[in-house]
Amino acid sequence: MFPATEKALIRIIGAEILTDSMLGSTFAGISSGVHMDWSSAKVFDFTGAVSGEKHYSRYSDDVAEAIRLPTDHKLAIILDSGFGWHSKTPAVVRDHINLSGVNPLIGPNHPIGERFPVLQGVYISAGALDGLDEVVVAGLKHSRLLDAEDADFMHILGADCYCYNIVPTMIVAAHAGWKVLALVGPDNKSWQQDSLEKIRRLSTCHS
Repeated sequence: MFPATEKALIRIIGAEILTDSMLGSTFAGISSGVHMDWSSAKVFDFTGAVSGEKHYSRYSDDVAEAIRLPTDHKLAIILDSGFGWHSKTPAVVRDHINLSGVNPLIGPNHPIGERFPVLQGVYISAGALDGLDEVVVAGLKHSRLLDAEDADFMHILGADCYCYNIVPTMIVAAHAGWKVLALVGPDNKSWQQDSLEKIRRLSTCHS
């Protein structure tokens, strides 16, 4: 890795050194053309934008436990604020880069899944919500804010915006064998109502 690149990543991650396990910059990829029963989906709303749904303030063990509950319907809708995403219309996440320096699966392996889950094809394409853009998000550690220089470097890496909760939630979901429709909206939470209605109609969520 070039020294300048390593320094920029260290600055974004907020670490003193980089290790392979910290980087975990997995490009997870997207699944398309898959028929989904949206009425069985579980919603993880980290924005508070969707009325009537449980609001999770941040990714935590409670989120992991909810994903690991026994179910035959392994489909999640994740909503999070996208910092640097300025459109009032949410976007569908097609891929992520994990720049948090954290892997939620570190430690003893939970028996719900294999030690090293495959992340490829876990994200579901925008076909479920016609007309929305698709984006790549950078997953950052909570409270980590990027200055203009770091935001420019994030874009060089291929991310359109950054968020805090989608990436760890997706990784745990992938480990448990789930598919994920993840959406990011404006960081001021002023999501367009017609977009929220589309999300509501997808699911009769189980909170």
